[in-house]
Amino acid sequence: MTFIGKLKKLKRKVDGDFIPFLKMLFYNIICKGYIKLFGKRDKRKLKYKISFCLIFKDEAPFLKEWLDFHLTVGVDHFYLYNNNSDDNFREVLEPYIEQETVTLIEWPEQNSQFKAYKHCFETYRNETNWISFIDADEFMVPKYVNSIGEWLSKYDKYPAVMIHWLIFGTGGQLEHDYSRLVIEQYHTCWDTLYPYGKCFVNTRFEISRFDLWHLHHHTHMKYPLMGIKITLPAINQFDHICCATKTWGHESIEKSSLLCNHYYTKAWDRYHWKMNRTDVLFSDAPRKKMGQFYKMEDKCVSCNYTISKYLIRLKINQGEIKL
Repeated sequence: MTFIGKLKKLKRKVDGDFIPFLKMLFYNIICKGYIKLFGKRDKRKLKYKISFCLIFKDEAPFLKEWLDFHLTVGVDHFYLYNNNSDDNFREVLEPYIEQETVTLIEWPEQNSQFKAYKHCFETYRNETNWISFIDADEFMVPKYVNSIGEWLSKYDKYPAVMIHWLIFGTGGQLEHDYSRLVIEQYHTCWDTLYPYGKCFVNTRFEISRFDLWHLHHHTHMKYPLMGIKITLPAINQFDHICCATKTWGHESIEKSSLLCNHYYTKAWDRYHWKMNRTDVLFSDAPRKKMGQFYKMEDKCVSCNYTISKYLIRLKINQGEIKL
């Protein structure tokens, strides 16, 4: 290897490992220590404690379950952005709109997911203490408490909290059963958490960037550290502030206290349908390639039933079980 080649290799090593390591030391020693000592608790009394923002397209068969489940675990309000749906989403959402549980916004611009998120944050941040930008195939699942609000209370000094995905696959199921809930049908999953996932954002603070990696998967926030505004990644539930996809410590399913169940594929017929449709974010969606399906499916070598603890409670709330 030439001298120039060795220098390039060293630079890649420094940029890829050493600098992120130094950043993580800075975030987890200086920044976290400062927040614990001097950070202020959130004393605001806003209209909602916890809200979710969702941009959706043709998700009508799944919206009711997604809304009812998150109402069951303590989400107060939902800002839903319709991106040119052709199904009966209005019929599904009408009861929630009448109850003022859902704010529906028409958002016809193609591939504009982050513009919708930016609009939501700038328009509604003063209504809610926390907001999370998640998708209709993602379910936030508290393990040891039954309320997301109770779980979040210990993080109110922090600008954002990241929950690593737990990826669920088809379980070999060819056709989705629309007479049953998603959370009843899919339990086959990865045996490790994904390096990133989705965040709860504390609306006292400014979001740094509205893009794929710095908002959708790992929200970076502006934080006033000793009078200087810095860009700070989210802390995760394992008490580590992580840089992009780099993790710190032992982020394990067993040690987690809240899961973000990501039903990435559902049954094969649902995944195949999504392969050939337009996307709220990508003009050329990754799902179009079979390699992406195998990449996600091949790691589904475990099962997780944590969300089942809410199944009876959810069906009681939906009126399917009479007391």
